Parts: sequence; C-alpha cells; structure tokens
Amino acid sequence: MLVHVTRFVDVQHKVCELIQEEIESIRLRLTMGEGMRGSPLRDEFRQVWLTDFAPTSQNIRELSPDENLPEVTWEQVDAELAEAATRIEVKEINGNAVDALNYVNHRQGLSIIAVGGDKLSRGLTLEGLSVSYFLRASQMYDTLMQMGRWFGYRPGYLDLCRLFTTEDLRNWYRHIALAELELRKEFDRMKTAGLTPRHYGLRVREHPGGLLITAMNKMSHSETRRLSYAGQLIQTSAFDTSPASVQKNWDTVERFLLKLNRTSPATRTRLAWIWKDVSPATLIDHLLSNYAVAPDAWRFQKPEVIQFLRQQALQEELTNWTVALVNTDGGIGTKEIAGLETGIAERSPEANTWQTGQIPPVYRPLNANIQSPAHQALDLANIIMTPDVYEHLIRKRSDVCGSLLFKDDESEILQQCMNRRASLLQAAELITQYRRPEDSEKPSRSKVSGDVVRQLRPSTHGLLLIYLLVPSQKRWPADQPTFAGLAMSFPSSHTARAVEYRVNRVWQETFQDDDYVDRD
Repeated sequence: MLVHVTRFVDVQHKVCELIQEEIESIRLRLTMGEGMRGSPLRDEFRQVWLTDFAPTSQNIRELSPDENLPEVTWEQVDAELAEAATRIEVKEINGNAVDALNYVNHRQGLSIIAVGGDKLSRGLTLEGLSVSYFLRASQMYDTLMQMGRWFGYRPGYLDLCRLFTTEDLRNWYRHIALAELELRKEFDRMKTAGLTPRHYGLRVREHPGGLLITAMNKMSHSETRRLSYAGQLIQTSAFDTSPASVQKNWDTVERFLLKLNRTSPATRTRLAWIWKDVSPATLIDHLLSNYAVAPDAWRFQKPEVIQFLRQQALQEELTNWTVALVNTDGGIGTKEIAGLETGIAERSPEANTWQTGQIPPVYRPLNANIQSPAHQALDLANIIMTPDVYEHLIRKRSDVCGSLLFKDDESEILQQCMNRRASLLQAAELITQYRRPEDSEKPSRSKVSGDVVRQLRPSTHGLLLIYLLVPSQKRWPADQPTFAGLAMSFPSSHTARAVEYRVNRVWQETFQDDDYVDRD
C-alpha cells in the first residue's frame, strides 16, 4: 500500500506513526480477540468483503475472463486475517528515513504500507502495489502524471486494486487521461503520415479549471485556441493515392449519391447537383463511416466529426443537411458518378512533395484546400430573410459569447434585407463587401466570405460539398484516377462546446485561415 499525502517529511513521519498505531491495534484485536462481546472488527471486515470485494471480483471476472481470478469465500479470507495482519510493516520512505524496501531478501513478497512523498512519486516503484491513498495535489499535468503511480500490477490481483483520493483529484486525473489519450492519437496519426513535430501540428487539451500542461517556460512557443467544429470549414486536405483507397472513396461517394437519388432526385444548378433535407444519420451511415481519410488530413478527423454530428443532433442542431456535388467549371473535363455528369476540379499539389514522374503516397492540395468560399453559399439562396429568420439570427448573435458575429452595421444590413425579403445569400454578399472593401489587403474574387456564410446559416443546417478533382496535369499523370473530396461547412452554434487546446507553432501556421484562397 502507498500513502502519499504531502511532500513535507515531518508530516509524513506523523502519518507513519498514526498508521503504525492503527495496524498494531488491528493485529492485537485479530490475534488476541475482543472479549465476550464477539468480534466487531471481523464483522466489519466481513461486511466490507460482502458489499465491496465479492461483487467487484465477480464483475471483473465477467468483464475480463482472461484474468483467471480465483473464487474466494469469506471463510477462506477470515482464516487468513490474523496471519496477514502480523506480516504488515509500515515504512517511511523519504530522504531522511532509514527504512528501505529490500525485495531481494523477501522472495515470497513483502506486506508493506509505504508512507512517503517525492521519493515515492519520482522513481521508486512498489512491487505488487495494490492500494493507494493519495492526496498530493499539483497544478501541472506532467507532475500529476509522474506522481500517479497507482498499481504495481500482478496477474490475478486486478480485482483487489483500490485507489482512495479526493473528488477533485479524481476529476483532474480523468481530464489528464483524456488529454493524454487524444495526444497519443495525434502521435499515431503523425507516425502513420511519416511526419515529425517539425511538420505536424500538435495540440494538447487544456483544463478549464486552471491546471497547467507543464511549466510556462516550456510552453513559450505555443498558444491557446478554442476549438470546435461549430462555425468551421472541415475538408479533405490529403488523399491516399493508392488505387484501392482512391477507388474505395469513389465507390463510397457514388453509393451515397445513389441513395440520395432514390429518396429525392437531385436538383441541377449551374454550380452543382443539389439534394436537400438530408439527415445526419444518412450522412454518417452511408458516407462518413465508409469514407477513408488519409492519416495527415489533420482537421478532418473522422471519429471526432461523427461524434460532433451526433452530439449536435441531440441538441436539435445540424439536423438538416444540404449535399452539393460541385459541378466545377474549370475546363478540365467531366466525369460521370451515380449517373450524374459533373465537372472535374483541378487543385495544385503542394510544391516539392514528390519527384517528377513519381506518384507520392499522399496527395496534398496546395494550402490544404479544395473548396471555393463562394460554394459555401449554395444553400443560402433559397432562405429568405423573413422576420422569423431575422429574429433567429439576432438571437444567435446574443447567444454566441465573445463572437464577432454581426457588428451593429451588419445587423443593419440584415434588417434591410429582411425589409425587402432578400435571401441570406444576398445578405452574405453585402456583409462581405462591408468586411472586405475594394482596397482590402486580402484580395478575393469571391463575392462571399466563407466565415460570413457559416455565421448566417441556421444552426439546424449544414452543407456538404463533394468535389471530383485531380492534381494539376503539369505535375500529375493524366491517366491517374479522379479523387473524391469532401468539404463540410458548419454553422456557428451556441450549444456546441468549444474545447481549449494548447497548440504548437506548426498548428498555428497550418490553421490560421480555414478559407484560404478563392477557387474556380
């Protein structure tokens, strides 16, 4: 057993004395008896066995049959209590103590209660540790993780492991475990992509209650970002070029579009084939679940996107999707998918990603971008500025705390559009002109800003853009297959919970602008 309550040696010494007194009392009561009144201590132990240990052991046998846990009765335990108590030693393990853990001379094992602090938490391992009593707090992830030495695991003892701590520490360690799990997934993606932290944007989830990831001087090149898919553009930023992967995604998209056509045939416009009122369940089950995402498509992390869709649907948001198969007018030619003739987009690959004449394992479009901001407005033309829509947008403005959603002048633009029953598309164009005057340092051929569109779109409506694309023919063999890329435009939302992350410089440089340059 480990007892870690403080780093102060004087306090550790006093705790050690108190535990020794308690153990000696238990030993005497078990070996000498407690008079004619029976044995309240044994009754107490029996109650703990029946209400805690026995049901826990049974649950773990069912959940982890490979552990091969023995079945033990209370009578067997009771017969061993006195002898077990006589073997227990209490040792103080710190820089001032003379006690030491000598496992070499105890081949059959030691029965130890070790009381300590830094020495226990920074390197000493207790073999066969089964019970931890832990109160030591810290304000940093890495320190807490280093101190969290709960168990020295032995086969056959899983059901006997116990941790006694405070509710605050339990919640802190739960958060750190989640942050560590996410970071391990990031490392796995980075490894699969064949990248290093010099080229891969890493992030670590921050704690809302003030815990630090590590010392501030170790985070001098990072910054805090609030991340959520709400109000964001997520797109396929990398493509696996293996023929099997390219064909799988093509087939997945084609089956999805055939499914939509059977339910409601597409409407054709100059820019796209469009399906309305698609449910998030259809999107998940018939497209996202089977779509293969390349390892270094950083922002399009499929499990997180699917989870976000399901969470928002429970809030009655993102329940209505528009799907657009973009008919790119780029002069590259057309191709048929699901019986629909569609223009093919051309997207320049990143420079210096492969040698001439050789196909790289991953195709990354320039700036990790395949969409055009103007295409994000495809679903706004039919949403007319009525009083209900206006009230929804103004309410949305007040709900999104700290957002730049609608300055006073922009609210006036919305009011004008409502008065003449203009569409949200027209409102988006006017607000974009207001935000980006002709002398803006950020030139754009588009009349619409993707950011404005995502903030104007109702929180119940999402937009999925599907692109058929090929890399620039100057760098890519003409006989290579066509890729099927996805871009998801999420409306802003006050119910979507943003999570704060500490992000490194590579992440900052990669995701400083989701819209990037205009296309088509």
